[in-house]
Amino acid sequence: MTFETLLKGRWKLLNKLGQGGFGEIFCVYDLENQQKAAVKMERIDRNKRALRLEVAVLRKLQNSRFSAKFICCGRNQVHNYLIMELLGSNLSSLRKKQNQKRFSLATTLKLGTQMISAIEDVHEVGFIHRDIKASNFTLRIPKNKKTRNSIKLANCCIIDFGLARKYINSEGKLREPREEVGFRGTTRYASINSHDGKELSRRDDLWSLFYLFVEFIKGSLPWERLKDKEEISIIKKKYTNIGMCNGLPEEFALFYKHIESLEYEDKPDYNYLRQLLQNINKRYGYDENTKYDWEISQEDLEILRKSPSITKSFDSQMAFSGTTNDQSRSQGRKLIGAFSKEYIGEIEKMNNIVFPKSPKSKILKTKSQNSQKREKKNNNQKKSLLEDIENNENGSFVDEMNNEREINEFERMMKMINEEEKNDTSSTMNDDIGKCCCVIF
Repeated sequence: MTFETLLKGRWKLLNKLGQGGFGEIFCVYDLENQQKAAVKMERIDRNKRALRLEVAVLRKLQNSRFSAKFICCGRNQVHNYLIMELLGSNLSSLRKKQNQKRFSLATTLKLGTQMISAIEDVHEVGFIHRDIKASNFTLRIPKNKKTRNSIKLANCCIIDFGLARKYINSEGKLREPREEVGFRGTTRYASINSHDGKELSRRDDLWSLFYLFVEFIKGSLPWERLKDKEEISIIKKKYTNIGMCNGLPEEFALFYKHIESLEYEDKPDYNYLRQLLQNINKRYGYDENTKYDWEISQEDLEILRKSPSITKSFDSQMAFSGTTNDQSRSQGRKLIGAFSKEYIGEIEKMNNIVFPKSPKSKILKTKSQNSQKREKKNNNQKKSLLEDIENNENGSFVDEMNNEREINEFERMMKMINEEEKNDTSSTMNDDIGKCCCVIF
């Protein structure tokens, strides 16, 4: 098929958007309505035809706010095709464009509530997706300025139903699980049930979503560098609730426990899972006006630089110790109100921003005071490190460190600690160990 070809006599192919295992996707232009759309094409001589299933699921999802709009479908001499609403970037490409290839907690929560609802809608029409991953969630393109700023408009849509399966029969009852099932999904995000060859159900879509949340916040998964399916399965089974949720808000551990408790026939409590994310939002001060990471402009960052000083830690509290002038104070407070306190701390970390200290600070620390504080901090870090090592069985503490540099730093620090204890020296650690602890924690 050439770019001169018209589909149904009105849809003109413009450019190729992507390609997958089941076909190609093009941008098309409607000569009648002067609007762009997307067309998914599948060759008619393929042994496995997935487009028919995709059309069936998409049609059932037309009442969902989290689905692309179905336009039409058809067939020519070479291809079966599906024309649907043109969507924007997928979450995988957006994440990889971010500094450190991760999303902030605020963006993860904002996307997460929509993703849970999108998966729920798929389940409600009788299907399980079986291939939940970041590239199968895309952003809806705003139609105009009015809808662009609309809070009620769903920004995130679920796509690609080529691996979907109907889990209920014609009578509306749950289908009996098959004894032998081949692997389904994407290796990185597939549930353990998929690795074990078990029949997938609604819970398995949520397992994949949980893995996505961890990747969004941490930037990677423990098995990311592995390619072998069996090796990945072993690592997934090794990581428990504590291992996967280390460093995350406690609600993610509750999310894990809920999906872990589900059997094949159980219906997930979607409201409970959404409420867990909402609880984090309330605690950290995020709301529906909080911007996505990719919406933060250089102008926003410049306003933040002129606004009050902000601590760098993840659990930071905003301190108004002074501002440059009344105008920057007003702009800063307005912008900070939209971003929330902790979100700004993450922005600072992700963009390597050093916020200026206020010239009106009443606390003037001498070198000796700073030295005493650093010495106390190092002692506390050493004590905390030893307790962590002692409380973690089978070296799980080391297993959590996926970065080789951190592992080397950890081993070097342990050697120094052991030498100190052997020589019965002072408990004060040097600055180098302090820096190492900061890297690990």
